[in-house]
This record gives sequence, C-alpha cells and structure tokens, in this order.
Amino acid sequence: MKETSKEVTELAVLQEIAGSLHDLFGWVRVLGYAQVTETLATALSSKQRRLVYEAMDGLRGVRDIQKSTGVNMRLVSAWGQEWEKIGIVAQSRTSDIKGRREKLFDLALFGLAPAKVEAAKEPEDQESQVE
Repeated sequence: MKETSKEVTELAVLQEIAGSLHDLFGWVRVLGYAQVTETLATALSSKQRRLVYEAMDGLRGVRDIQKSTGVNMRLVSAWGQEWEKIGIVAQSRTSDIKGRREKLFDLALFGLAPAKVEAAKEPEDQESQVE
C-alpha cells in the first residue's frame, strides 16, 4: 500500500514531536534530579521503606510485598498511600486491580537502592509505627 503525501507529512510531524518530547524529557530529568533525589531520600528514609518501594512493581499486592520484604502489610498500604500523595508512586498501569501501585523512579539511578532485596527484619512493635 502506497503512502499518500498527507500520510508522509503526518508521519514527519509525529516524528518531529517525538524528537521534541525526547529532548524535553532530558531537560526535565536534569532539572528535577536534585529535587527527586531529596524527595526520595526523605520519603524512603529506612531500608524497610526502600525495600517496599522497590517491590511496588504494579503487579504485586500488599500481601505479596509483605511476603517478599517482611514488612507488615498495613505499613505497606499506609506507605503506598503516602508515596502516592507526594508523587513517587502511581496507580498501576499494568494491573486492573484497584490499589496496586508502581514506583515511578528507579532507586539505583539516584544512589538509593537497598543493598539487597531481602526480607527486612522488623521491630516487634512495627504496627505502632503506622503514620
């Protein structure tokens, strides 16, 4: 099927828009790096929080995250709500199940990744830490 000149023109415009968006993304990333790093470091102030954040892939629910991190599911849920409010997680784009969240940033890119993704040891009174 032969493309018409209108289709070729539309394709060229779309490619130009895509290139401009790519350039803008680069600038936004550079300009926002320090603020995002500070926000992540503040919100994810403990290894437990970082493990939970890393586990928020949009596919796993709070029970699965509890199993993989050792963090009480009430904290997982509370932290997820807190992080959604400040914009570092969002409702999942990969799951239709309401309440599934996915992280928006890769902690490794900000030097904040937990050393190992393993079950964190919880203090016995962790339930009283719900914020």
